[in-house]
Parts: sequence; structure tokens; C-alpha cells
Amino acid sequence: MKEKTNIYFDQIKAKYAADRTVSHKLHLQACEYLPGGDTRTATFFLPFPNFIEYGKGAYLYDVDGHKLLDFQNNYTALIHGHGHPQTVEAVQKQIALGSAYAAPFEKQIALSALLTERFPGIDLIRYTNSGTEANMNALRIARAYTGKAKILKTEGGYHGTTDVFEASVDPNIKKAGTLDQIKVIPESRGVSANALKDVLVVPFNDIERTRKVIEEHYDEIACVIIEPIMGSAGQITPDIEYLKFLREITTKYNIVLIFDEVVTNRLSLGGAQKYYGITPDLTTLGKVIGGGTPVGAFGGKREIMELYDPRNKQMYHSGTFNGNAVTMAAGLATMQAYDQAAVDHVNGLGDLFAEEVLKVYDRLGLDMQVLGAGSIRNILFTNKEVKQYRDVASAHEELNKILYLDLLTKGVFDAERGMFCMSTAMTRDDILFGTAMIEEALKDMLPIIEEEAPELIK
Repeated sequence: MKEKTNIYFDQIKAKYAADRTVSHKLHLQACEYLPGGDTRTATFFLPFPNFIEYGKGAYLYDVDGHKLLDFQNNYTALIHGHGHPQTVEAVQKQIALGSAYAAPFEKQIALSALLTERFPGIDLIRYTNSGTEANMNALRIARAYTGKAKILKTEGGYHGTTDVFEASVDPNIKKAGTLDQIKVIPESRGVSANALKDVLVVPFNDIERTRKVIEEHYDEIACVIIEPIMGSAGQITPDIEYLKFLREITTKYNIVLIFDEVVTNRLSLGGAQKYYGITPDLTTLGKVIGGGTPVGAFGGKREIMELYDPRNKQMYHSGTFNGNAVTMAAGLATMQAYDQAAVDHVNGLGDLFAEEVLKVYDRLGLDMQVLGAGSIRNILFTNKEVKQYRDVASAHEELNKILYLDLLTKGVFDAERGMFCMSTAMTRDDILFGTAMIEEALKDMLPIIEEEAPELIK
């Protein structure tokens, strides 16, 4: 960052810290027991994280008494916001009866029936405790079904923290090779180099480059896994022809097509697959289907999923808290309340958010992007068309970090990468308040935008 930008960012950090003395004290205490005071990297930021006391509806309340409009919703997991009455009641009733049993129970059937009815690509389903676990098991069953080992993923695609998926999630594009030959780069130290030997990486939305890799390796590729909308990469939406192409070529070469819908399942009653009209072989779910409790799920075609039928003794999948009673109760209540009217409400709020942000850009003379679809949106400091990860990686990400911290001082809580998601607890007035604060923050940032990214000034 340039000098003027550094000075401005330091000023925002100082204001943030001065208003959050209790959070700072708790952070220092946490550092005595947790590395860096942290147990979840995605929620950490400098100078120190904002400690939350409680949430209610569309708002969070921190330990220093600040009220924050929650556009993060635990990274899209809380579709109804905080303290959703039906979900709270369901959890209270269930936990009094027991939180988990080493046995099946009826709510597993009820939630499974709802999900299999809604998602075109799910005939049978199994539960896990996270999206990471869901993707891990989807990969395993794809390998078992096809008898092949390699996976193909997109550069910038995030599918959890299993070694094989920690490949080219957020790579330095200067070290990542060319688009014609992308280098597989581990996301973290400690990722097994052997695991990454089974990974092929292609650009999102690039039919010809993807076709080339598949046709060269189809006899080795067990599955293609893709986020229909690339989430952590900035909510990059797909070309529908790209999704159609993936469906056609994977069918041709006996490759399992996996839609990672851990985030995108909120786009419609049947997720992105129903939203875009493309049905995968396997689907992974998480986030909203647990009603704010830990959850993951994977499901798909009957002929594939039956490999996990314990009566056949072909594959093993267990877990102490898979399909636990509290999660099933919370998930069922949440998804029952997430009906078509609720989908229309949050997607409408997402459309309103995007419209208002574009108006803000126009009033301030900014040439910038708002990505995403439905109830999930992303502000990006670029004026280029965004089709794949490298378009996002070449944007001015440091400006997103400044905007994030500035918005916290103004009562708005989004994600540091610029993601904003809507909940059913939000109203039109909430969206207008949020976008008004975005306008204030961007107006204050104009001098540093001009310094760091003059091409964004019209």
C-alpha cells in the first residue's frame, strides 16, 4: 500500500480500537489459550477481532455496546438471522429430550424428505458435521463409483480444508503458471504434496481450457467439483453454457459432477442447481440446512449413494455427531420456514442491495463491480469483467480490507473480502441503511482509491 493509504488505514484501525477496549482486553486473554487468540482463521483480522455478546434478528451486539447490521450471517449460514423463533423453540424442545443418540430418529427422515424433494440432484442423502466433511465423502464415493482417483477443480474454488481440496484456493497468480497450464499450489503449509498429485486445476467459466484438460485425463478423473457460484473467490457467477458443458462432458466420460452447494443452496428452494437448471450427480450441502448448528450433508443419484448403504457393506461412513438430534431439529425448523416467500424476500433484498450499491458508485464517480446473485453479493474494487479467479486476484483486495474495518466503525458487519449476504430478518430499511454506510465509507476513501486504483475513478 502507498503512504497515503497506509496513513488512512492506520487512522481507521485507531478509531476501531479506541471504540473497542473490551474486545481488545478479551483478545489479549484469548491469546493466552488460543494461538493468536483465534480458533477460526476466517474470522480473524487486525488489529484484533470484534467480540460479540449476542445476536438478535438482523443485528449483532458486541461486548463494547455497538449494534452491527449483520451482512455476514456467519458466512451465509444464518438464513433467518439470529434467534429465529421457530428454530430456537425446536432446539429448546429437542435438547431437553437429548442432544444426540447412537441411533436413528424421526427428524432425520423429516429433514431428508424435505431436502430430497427440493433438490433435483438428490435421491438419497447422508449427514456430516461440516461442508469439509461433506465434500470429503462426496469425493470418496465418486472414486468408488468410477474406479478413478483424480479430481478436477477450478482455480479459486473452496471446498473445505481436506488436503486434496486445499489446492489453488487463493494462489499468488504470479506463481500459479498460465491459464493453459495452471500450477497446483497448496493453500497452507502441511498440505500433503502426495494428495495434490491427484488434483487438476482449470479456470472457472473457461470451456475450452476445461475441455482440453478433461479430454487429456478423462480416464483418470473421478469427479469434477465446482461451486456453481464461486464463493470465497468473490461470488463469481457462472456462464450457463459453462455449466451445461460440464454436465455434458462429465456424462460423456463417466465422471461424477459434484455441485458444492454449501453456500449456494440458499439461492432457491432447490439451490443453484434448480436456479440454473443444471442437475449434478452429487450435491454437497451445509450452512443454512443446520439452522445455525454444525452441519454438512452429501447426496445424489440413488445408484451412487447406495454404495454407502450399510446393508451392502461396500463403504463405511460414520461420525459421532452425524445427523445429531439438535442439528436435525434446528435444520428442519429452519428449512420449513425457508419457503418460496422467504426465498423471494432475501433474493429481492439482494437485488435491492446491488441496485443501491451501483447507485452509490454512480454518485461517487466510481467504476466498480458488484458480483453475485440472489441473496449473496460481493463488492469488488475492479472495473474489469470478472469471469474467473484471476480477475478477482488482480483487483485491489487491500481496499476491501479498509472498507470492511471502516464499515465496522459505522455499524455494518460484512466479510473482509467484500461479501454481503441477506437474511429473512432484514428489511428494506436495513438494506438502505447498509448501503448508505457504504456510501459514507467509499466517499471517505476516494482519495486513497485515486492513489491506489486511479482507473476506478470515472
